[in-house]
Amino acid sequence: MNLFLKVSFVVACLGILWLSNSIPKSYADGYLDFPIRLSHSPTICALEPQHDPQYPNVGKQMLDETNYAILDWKAKLNQGMEKHPPWNLTLIEVPLGKQPNFDYSNCDITLNFFRTPSDPSLQYAVTGMTIPNFEDGKSRIEVYYLGIQIVSKMVEWQQGQTTYYKYVDVPKYTGFIANEPQLAGTIRHELGHSFGLGHYIVQPNKLQAIVVGTVDMPSIMIDTATVIGVTHYDITPLDITEIKSIYGPNGFNGNSAHNQYSRMSIISTDKPSYVPGDPINISINTNGFNAIETGSLFVLDSQNNLIGIGAVTKTNSTFLLQNQNKTGKYYLEYLDNQKELYDYSSFTLSNGEVVIPVWIKNNAKWWSEDSLGDQDFIKGIQYLIQNNIMKIPPTATSGTFGQIPPWVKNTAGWWANGQISDDEFVKAIQYLVTKGIITA
Repeated sequence: MNLFLKVSFVVACLGILWLSNSIPKSYADGYLDFPIRLSHSPTICALEPQHDPQYPNVGKQMLDETNYAILDWKAKLNQGMEKHPPWNLTLIEVPLGKQPNFDYSNCDITLNFFRTPSDPSLQYAVTGMTIPNFEDGKSRIEVYYLGIQIVSKMVEWQQGQTTYYKYVDVPKYTGFIANEPQLAGTIRHELGHSFGLGHYIVQPNKLQAIVVGTVDMPSIMIDTATVIGVTHYDITPLDITEIKSIYGPNGFNGNSAHNQYSRMSIISTDKPSYVPGDPINISINTNGFNAIETGSLFVLDSQNNLIGIGAVTKTNSTFLLQNQNKTGKYYLEYLDNQKELYDYSSFTLSNGEVVIPVWIKNNAKWWSEDSLGDQDFIKGIQYLIQNNIMKIPPTATSGTFGQIPPWVKNTAGWWANGQISDDEFVKAIQYLVTKGIITA
């Protein structure tokens, strides 16, 4: 088995996997927090979905819907601004033919489209999902373009000698492409999560009125996947106000407010790096958990694809990841909505070749352009070496230079631009180790 248990307590929704026990029993209308913040105006990469013979135009439709959603967010965030609007969103459309060799390192948000969730353990009816990577501050969005309808299902239970039953509403995929409100609303909703918005929670009686269409939605972040009576989904003034309360008035480049979530250190693996085929043991320290506390562990590959999800409890805190053969960096993300806590960690899968995280390529580019200081660049490289993320062949130290030679900076720039290989870049780093400039 690849990973874990099915997370049966996840509620069907438009947004990220919010735990059903994360919503307090008594609450006022308002936004839940979400522990991700952008540090700059984001680049959003929308990937054309695989060809669907039943819906041959679905690729164009999804990319068009994404473009409209981004224009909508941008226009409403900049409404009333002067000639130089501060809220910028950049969309890059990635057609199928370019996806295998596309450089995703510049994508702050990747948006992917599927009929339904691809993982068999995630086949509950949701219209979309946002998966944050807390380590690199990026997000992956999945939008499922089959429509959802609500069907009544009879549930029976026995109490003593008496059999009771009731009908509950259960969402399911229709097998047909979703209508405009669902698609348009889902993309706007998931982008809201990737900007840092949590769900907007309302009282159950008000939610029911929204679902049947007698009351307009106060927020695009309403947590419902039903579209009974709903003919439109709008980004509302409340959503815009909430975004600006997080980042301030000067766009995503402003100083974001601290979120309510706190990071704890509870994730560990038995090794920092593995070779393909190794069993990967993941542990969560649940000593501080109570008997009913539940969190979620997500495992992402180097391109932020979700490859596993597990329910973490006091008695279920160790997980085994097997049969992974794709080399690169893997990310572990933990989220506890009830206690508003999160954590993240990572490990690498390597076949002996050099594996270098994407962020160090960004550092190399900035360093070669004099946008990053020598010491900051050296600290990043030393961190990779000392944590076994970047392996440097055994190298003897012969002395110390006070300055980094210009050719090394040029090499870093060429490597960042794809003009030379990882091995050639490593040789330049090796040189710095021999001179004592970097400590291996």
